[in-house]
Amino acid sequence: MSVSVSKAGPYYASGEIKFSSLRSNFRAQQRKTTSGGSETFNTDNAAISASDLLRNTDTAEQNPIVPDSTENNNVATSNNLKLSQFRNSVKYYYITQSGTDENFDIDTQNWNTNLAKNINKFMFIDGTCGSNSSSSVSASFNAIAYNLIFDVYGSILGASGKGGGTSGAPAVSGEAGGTAMSVSSSGGNIEILVRSGARIYGGGGGGEKGAQGANGSGGQCYNETTTSGCGGAPGCPGGYNSVSEWSGGCCLTYCEWCWGCCVRCSNYTKYRRCVQQYNTSGGTGGAGGAGGLGRGYSNESGSLAGSGGSGGSGGGGCGATSGATGETGGSGGDWASSGSNTNNSGNGGGGAVAISGSNYSVTGTINSSTVKGAYNP
Repeated sequence: MSVSVSKAGPYYASGEIKFSSLRSNFRAQQRKTTSGGSETFNTDNAAISASDLLRNTDTAEQNPIVPDSTENNNVATSNNLKLSQFRNSVKYYYITQSGTDENFDIDTQNWNTNLAKNINKFMFIDGTCGSNSSSSVSASFNAIAYNLIFDVYGSILGASGKGGGTSGAPAVSGEAGGTAMSVSSSGGNIEILVRSGARIYGGGGGGEKGAQGANGSGGQCYNETTTSGCGGAPGCPGGYNSVSEWSGGCCLTYCEWCWGCCVRCSNYTKYRRCVQQYNTSGGTGGAGGAGGLGRGYSNESGSLAGSGGSGGSGGGGCGATSGATGETGGSGGDWASSGSNTNNSGNGGGGAVAISGSNYSVTGTINSSTVKGAYNP
């Protein structure tokens, strides 16, 4: 993180103060750009008078010659103007962000209580602002302000939406992407100036978790056994049902004396048919794969693909089939786009807006390369 403050001024810390110099610094002033250059900004080349040099405190004035600011408090507003009052006076106020900042809070920067005053103020975004949570805006402003320009040369990237079923995300649905920039103010003349190399991108939504695989079909087991015994068949084993009985050959004889020993049958072998039938369960379907991570600050160029589903478990035998592999998780959405849906019960996370809030205008180079996602024009 690197944030610096600079000003058009302070002027006249010492030395002579001339009307010609005041005209140059306050009427014909050009404002700086982030590259170190300058550009014309609401100026004119007309002559200047003492009445022009009174400090203007009207917040509706968009281009005050001598603006109201903390640094200009000594400059008279209606009478008793003295050139000495311009010691350490300023025309514009600049704050420049460079490097990388997460959840950059613009209104808490060192504005020296100038936000609600009519001095033209410039917030240069030269570096990168991002967020790792879709519930947090990457760069935000929420304060009363007048004549404030957010001059974006760098990148403001919304957070990636997490895929459904991943840590910190909903169990099924993908998480929505994060808003890149939020500006809300009850002041006036607030502008977001988009430069040609800027990137203000809403985060992509996470993909939905894949559906569980279908369960396998059940099977039916069939087992048969026979019991036998002389004179009577034993009962069926546990879990078996008796379905039929029959008799077989002689199993026990005796001797009957008549005209000698006559062998007679005293008992016959008995048989019992026993049958066991039961159903088996099919295998459980595999878990669906997690949804893919959306495009965002933490995933500028990585994969958006969802994870593959798990394999199903095996069936319980006797013709039961295994559970099907779980569905692959839905892909995460590209910048400001929704994550993909699957056949599960939820949905992919929604894509985020580029700029949310109210009471601002968006100007500059606005195209599919500089702004991705909706904004309030």
